[in-house]
Amino acid sequence: MNRRHFARRVAAGLTAAVAATMMFTGVVSAQPADSAPVVDPATAIAKLRTVAAGNPEAEAAIERLAASPTDTAAATNIALPGQIFQVPAYSDTGQGGPVLGQLYGAGVATNMSNQFRFGFFGGPGVIANDQAGAELDVVYYSFATGASGIVKLDQNNVAVPTVVSTAPVAGLGSGLVVAAVYGSLNHQVGPNVVKSTIWWPTLGTVLA
Repeated sequence: MNRRHFARRVAAGLTAAVAATMMFTGVVSAQPADSAPVVDPATAIAKLRTVAAGNPEAEAAIERLAASPTDTAAATNIALPGQIFQVPAYSDTGQGGPVLGQLYGAGVATNMSNQFRFGFFGGPGVIANDQAGAELDVVYYSFATGASGIVKLDQNNVAVPTVVSTAPVAGLGSGLVVAAVYGSLNHQVGPNVVKSTIWWPTLGTVLA
């Protein structure tokens, strides 16, 4: 995958992410780019690779991210309720159509009622309440405290509407967190349940 193609994909994903953020909040505010913490993608992926060790699905997801060039990403402290991951996900179903293709959605970090959670939003359709046969996970690492782990995203419409999220994640301190969401998710599309499997994980650096 060449850098130009990757940049186009990220730009398309960020357009969708900004639109979703506006839908969540109406108005967003962010730290100036020159004051936001930054992380070298190679360092971030190295940390996640260590956390994923021993989990074949997590390892495979991180290696797919490592195989493509990325630019240094600055964490953006967006007004509640969400910080959108900078690199979007692609799946075998995606949003569909000639424009969005397999662009699927993006990870998000929320901090509602002093509860930090990882989440994900995406299509097609809406996230199904019944997730039988599917499993969506996030692998994360906190640069502030060294806390890390792999957690399921299995709480639908709890933190924010249209978002499936984890239970509250503790121990991250106050600082930079890198995370990647991978796996599969069921969607309700009319009368049908469609399972989407992510082949390109969504990667983000956020502030806890």
